[in-house]
Amino acid sequence: MLCYKYVSGKDLYNMLNDANLTWEKRLKICIDVAYGLDYLHNGMEDQMMVIHGDLNASKIEVHGDCGARIGGFEKSVIIHLNQNDDSLQLNGDIRKAGYMDPEYIKTGKLKIESDVFSFGVVMFETLCGMPISEVKDNGEGTIYLARRWLDDGTIKKKLATSIKEENCRNNLFLKKGPNEDSLDTFINITRKCLAESQNQRPEIKVIIKELHKALSFHENHKDPLRMSFNDIKLATHDFDRTNCIGVGGFGRVYKGKLAEGINSTIVVKKLDKSQGQGEKQYYNELQILNEFKHENIIGLIGYSNETHEKLIVYEHASKGSLDKHLNNATLTWRNRLKICIDVVTGLNFLHEGIQAQGGQAVVIHRDIKTANILLFDDWKAKVADFGLSLRSTMNEETNYDIDHPCGTMDYVDPMYLKSGILTVKSDVYSLGVALLEVLSGKETYTLPKDERQSLLIFIKHKFESEKQNEVVAKAISEEIVPRSLTTFINIVYRCLNADREMRPTTRIVLSELKKALKFQDDGTYQDDEKDKEAHKIPLRNF
Repeated sequence: MLCYKYVSGKDLYNMLNDANLTWEKRLKICIDVAYGLDYLHNGMEDQMMVIHGDLNASKIEVHGDCGARIGGFEKSVIIHLNQNDDSLQLNGDIRKAGYMDPEYIKTGKLKIESDVFSFGVVMFETLCGMPISEVKDNGEGTIYLARRWLDDGTIKKKLATSIKEENCRNNLFLKKGPNEDSLDTFINITRKCLAESQNQRPEIKVIIKELHKALSFHENHKDPLRMSFNDIKLATHDFDRTNCIGVGGFGRVYKGKLAEGINSTIVVKKLDKSQGQGEKQYYNELQILNEFKHENIIGLIGYSNETHEKLIVYEHASKGSLDKHLNNATLTWRNRLKICIDVVTGLNFLHEGIQAQGGQAVVIHRDIKTANILLFDDWKAKVADFGLSLRSTMNEETNYDIDHPCGTMDYVDPMYLKSGILTVKSDVYSLGVALLEVLSGKETYTLPKDERQSLLIFIKHKFESEKQNEVVAKAISEEIVPRSLTTFINIVYRCLNADREMRPTTRIVLSELKKALKFQDDGTYQDDEKDKEAHKIPLRNF
């Protein structure tokens, strides 16, 4: 009978996927175990050492703030440092499957490097949040699979859910999971511990040094986009109403000025849950803006969620949103075309995606409208407002069945409203509405209700009855080259097709808009009968 001092706790095996087992705690547990092994291997008196021989997660007891301790010494071996290797021949001895040193299995020789291998398996389990026995190896062997995951980076996709999500709980949203340097250091030393040959594995002191380095990277981990709430509060003069430049589904939008910095003028969105959106939309927008960086996507400066307030800080668009300029007489047709090209370039970037973990990541914006297109001093345009957007990978289903379609009513794809199925072509419909507004110089909601219900019929009727002047803004009607207008209105018409399979991709829309700009730059308005006849019915092919 053996009696131990009782300290309440659990064994690591039953805690691997515990939501409260943060990356920092996992690192500290591994460090404690490493120090325990160092004592067994190097710290005993009288030239003695102990090879644990059966180290696994169930033999590691975690005692809260008291740290982790190694137990289960039933199969351990006490040896003298000058003992002959042959005396460690332990053929036929059975230890826990999955943790056994492959060289020990082949030779029957137990060494301190056998403990290092078993510790490598424990560290692998600490990363995955599951026992090695539950890893599906598809017949290649769990250790070979573990080595492959560690070698090719797959392990980063297999991290325990609690590790990947922990920074959301710690208010470090954009830096999901552990610091990259911390994780890479841990993965690298784990891979070395699992080396096939005993003499390729590191000494325990080297492991301790690397684990401390991983912990240091984690503790010094800072999110560069995280901003002080007080700094933002100061920049907006305590969110003074005189600095409020808009109100949307997210809440109020404020203009502010930081105390220092080149881009000191900022725009701040302040979450107001009473407006209908909430934390899900807040984190959604942050994640997309952090991942999808492009010259035609509004720039993210920072965020703050350190108090009950949720704030997103953007670059300041000096000319505001496009809807405020639709009827601006100084906004030429050429400038309008360049704005449209900027918008479609940004949207095409979202739709065609970026390389991300798990595949090609794409975004469906879901709320394209002129109010969500922001303009800068040189009329450069950027797409904004991603609270309703959906991000997916191309190896997942990119059509979404949504019970409650949302967006701005006059811009929402009618097929999406009818079926509840959302695709990238739903964005293309909304884009078509925005393009029509750029041409007409007025927002669609200002049209009579019966004309709004089918913009296709509305456009076709106006052009076939030679009433183009009722579609084209008066301020630009005299400057548009007919061929440029023909090209533009045809691509708008295609975007608004009731059958979304017939709608063009954003890449095609971009190509047609560039043609329209070229025609505008190359041509002049010829007010003759032949020219009028050629462009009288630009929708004839539809």
